[in-house]
Amino acid sequence: MTARQSLDLSAPWLNAAGSLGYAPPARWPLDLPWGGFVTRPISRRPRSPAENRGLLPFPGGWLMHTGWPNPGVRAVLKNFGPRWARSALPVWAHLLASDPQEIYEMSRMLEGLEGLAAFQIGLPPGIQPDLAAEMIAAAGQELPAVAVVALNDCSTLMVETLARAGAAALALAPPRGALPDGQGNYLTGRLYGPALLPLVLHHLQLLRESSLPLIAACGVYSQADGEALLAAGAWAVQVDTWLWG
Repeated sequence: MTARQSLDLSAPWLNAAGSLGYAPPARWPLDLPWGGFVTRPISRRPRSPAENRGLLPFPGGWLMHTGWPNPGVRAVLKNFGPRWARSALPVWAHLLASDPQEIYEMSRMLEGLEGLAAFQIGLPPGIQPDLAAEMIAAAGQELPAVAVVALNDCSTLMVETLARAGAAALALAPPRGALPDGQGNYLTGRLYGPALLPLVLHHLQLLRESSLPLIAACGVYSQADGEALLAAGAWAVQVDTWLWG
């Protein structure tokens, strides 16, 4: 069995999955010391937008549900693989799947591409630690695999199980929530905004004895926010909707 490569960055700032597309931009929206680029989530087959997609504000942030539409791994590879090879920054491909087999198939298609430095595995909401470990273990044997776990699914058991499965790091991702949509229903989706910063700091404290490097992947809306998270023990930070401002 081939040992996975180590995870390395020249600077601790990255964009979060879904914030900038599938390849590094010619001009970054924010002037920060970027260490890598994370792609938009990529699925094994094309995905259409969610029928009940929406964006709802709440004090301190907003809830967003999209369904992660994308053209599928083959189309992404064809259209953006050459740009990854030319990228001045290492590229992390964010893989979106519901079972280990899909992760296995996508990672085998992408492994060995020039410019690709890591996989980010977007774990489904509510996933149990054992299945999460299977998905990480399925992500090839060469490139490092970063487990992306929503804050409301993070626990010491989850982190240690992922570490034993070979995860290179764990990204503390936006939690899920629900809001009334004004039509008598509730919209469920991911939460974004400055209000998440205290939650991320709290989880960094809870998991500070973890054997995995921790990436703060939500709640960053200023350089001071990111620096506070790094000072609190984050190995790196990822910026999401602040890039859209």
